[in-house]
Amino acid sequence: MKQVVRLMAGMAITLLFWISFAGPGHAGGHEDAADVEFAELARAGEPLYLHYCAHCHGVHGEGDGYNAENLDKDPAELSDHAFVAQKSNEKLFRAISEGGKAVKKSYLMPVFGHTLSEKEIWSLVAYIRVLGDDKEQRVALPPQAKTERPSIPLETHETLSSFLHWFKEEGGSSKVLKAGENLFRNKLACFACHSVEDEGGRVGPELTRAGYLYKPEWLYVWIKNPQHARPQTRMPNLGVTEDQARSLVSYLESLQGGDDDEMVPEEWKPYLEKPGDPKAGEQLFFDTLGNANCSKCHRVKGKGGRVGPDLSLVGTSRRPEFLLESILDPKAVITVGYSSVLILTREGKFLTGIKVNEDDQSLDIIDKEGNSLHVEKSLIKKFKTQKISIMPGNFKDILTEDDIRNLLAYLSGLTLPAMNEDRSRLSD
Repeated sequence: MKQVVRLMAGMAITLLFWISFAGPGHAGGHEDAADVEFAELARAGEPLYLHYCAHCHGVHGEGDGYNAENLDKDPAELSDHAFVAQKSNEKLFRAISEGGKAVKKSYLMPVFGHTLSEKEIWSLVAYIRVLGDDKEQRVALPPQAKTERPSIPLETHETLSSFLHWFKEEGGSSKVLKAGENLFRNKLACFACHSVEDEGGRVGPELTRAGYLYKPEWLYVWIKNPQHARPQTRMPNLGVTEDQARSLVSYLESLQGGDDDEMVPEEWKPYLEKPGDPKAGEQLFFDTLGNANCSKCHRVKGKGGRVGPDLSLVGTSRRPEFLLESILDPKAVITVGYSSVLILTREGKFLTGIKVNEDDQSLDIIDKEGNSLHVEKSLIKKFKTQKISIMPGNFKDILTEDDIRNLLAYLSGLTLPAMNEDRSRLSD
């Protein structure tokens, strides 16, 4: 509902914008067709801007998005009329489509031409004109502009198997690792959204322990085209080559955050030494009267709660060691977007939960019981994002060793069949 209200407000702003520069000849409802097209493009651009751009450039284009402070170079202030007015429509289009480096700006501005259609990019250009209050340069959709998003082939069994064999044989070479690090830190826009050792952006997951958290085949598929794995992700397809994808995966897999022996505490190793029963784990996961009651907060294949991350394919991307850590020490790594927030209202009430929506006037949270709470910002006395998880941290005390092994077996088995088959082939 809040998103609908925000979009309606944006439509009204855009409508007022093009009416404001319509000349006297447009009175009485006879609007110029070019103005109408401009307004329609800008309206289509607003939700795209909020989804892909606002975390750096700010909701109102003031360069003050929540991620801006983490960047080496300040994001462009798109509300600055002088800045926007001196850029042609074509240059703005190219900056969005091909990234900052294409227009001799920061490499931290990512490429969107492999993710969005040309029509969508032109709509972003139109919305930027609105943010910059630029009444002189109207935006029109070129006749030849493509309206469909780029079509990228899905990875096949053959490409996955080829990658896994290559990774096993060559993924650890110093030449490959150096190339991957250079791509991550200096060539692509990875650092704009991801951090390593507290350096970098905060939009996407923290990657200091990427090699401990993620399976290499998942990283490979994700880097080649994030939209195949998660259509609504904010991460754009960067259009990397096969060699670049392999080098990036190798570098990320080398990031363990410590020695291998240190990553799994000695007292946790027995949980990994014997296989569990996935069927028993599934029963434990969905047992609402049991000690685990995981489905109260997590969903699998459409069944369960919405407080925590959806786990339908968690075994595809996550290593068993990380899944075990998430069960026994959930505060160690908190999935992006699921940090707990603490609110003190002016009435003296404390509210805790996961923030799911926010605008200028209010925010919405879901508490650990799954209840949705709407809070007006005018009623908030203090607000704090906490570095804690609302997931219980006492499972090692209330579950048996077999319970934990069974849960681990169930979660590890929630995978895409194609990846299971390719990993099995590699181990044969």
